[in-house]
Amino acid sequence: MRFILEHPWLAFVMISAVGFALTWTGLRDNKTNRAKIGLGVFCFAIIACAVGLLIDTPTEHSKRVIYGLVSAVEEKQYELLPTFLYPDVNMVDQFKEISETGIVGIQKGIETLHRKHELLFNTVMRFQLIERGHDVLVELSLLSRVAGIGTVPSRWRILIKPDEAGNWKIYSIDAIEIMGRSYR
Repeated sequence: MRFILEHPWLAFVMISAVGFALTWTGLRDNKTNRAKIGLGVFCFAIIACAVGLLIDTPTEHSKRVIYGLVSAVEEKQYELLPTFLYPDVNMVDQFKEISETGIVGIQKGIETLHRKHELLFNTVMRFQLIERGHDVLVELSLLSRVAGIGTVPSRWRILIKPDEAGNWKIYSIDAIEIMGRSYR
C-alpha cells in the first residue's frame, strides 16, 4: 500500500500491465472470465492511482519541504524561507557572528554565506527519511558547487513535522559535517 501511495504512476503502470496481459490473453484464447478479470485489474489500477495522487504521506511532505528549501537557498529567495521553516526553527550550529535565532537567524546566516561564497548549485547525493511518531527525520547529503572553492560535500540532519495548521515545516537543522569538518 505504501508503494501505491508514494509512487502512484509507477503502481498504475505495473498494475495496468497485468490487467492488459490478462485482458489480451483472455480475448485471444476466447476466455471471457480472464478478460473480465483483466478489465477489473485495470479498473483497480485507476482507483489505486487516484488514491495515491490524493493522499500525501509524511515522506512526500518532507521531500517537498527539503527540495523547496534547497532550491530557495540556491536561488537566494530569502522571502520563501518562512514557507518551509517553523518560526522558532532551531539551527543547531549557527554562525558565531549572528545572534538572532529562528527564521531571522537562518536568513542572516544564508545571506552571510552568499556574501562570502557564491553558491552555484546543489546536488542531493543521499536523501534518507526516517518516519517516527509525528515527525520525519531527514538525513541529507549534498554536494554544493561553490565559486572559488569547488565542490563542497555536506551532511545535514533535519527534523520536519506539521505545525498547528497542519503545514509541514522544518523544526530543526543540524549540520553534521561540512567539507570534512565535523560539527558534532
